[in-house]
Amino acid sequence: MKIEKFGVYLINFSNSRGGELSGNHYAVALTDFNKDYKTFVVAPITSKKSGKKYRGGFTIDCKKYQENPSKEKAFIMVNKMREVSIHRVYGDMIYNLDTTDVEKLKKSLLKTFDYILD
Repeated sequence: MKIEKFGVYLINFSNSRGGELSGNHYAVALTDFNKDYKTFVVAPITSKKSGKKYRGGFTIDCKKYQENPSKEKAFIMVNKMREVSIHRVYGDMIYNLDTTDVEKLKKSLLKTFDYILD
């Protein structure tokens, strides 16, 4: 299986603890696939529920990527990024982020790491 940076994949986040994300979620690949460890880093995506505040990432319009999305908006949770094994991936890439969302992702990553380095 080939992993493409900025591609979106369905990932199994099972066996999580506490406030970690769990269950199956789409996630965007942030790094290339590491052949030695068979892993890559992802930022999970969650559907955006109305009235709920989201921090540590950015919103995408699901209609750009799906014909009939269950929710109009989704949130890429940059602050919940983590390394995952290739064995957690279900199937092939679903779609690639467009250039506008890739730029938003890069800015969100810089903001997240700038916060960490302060």
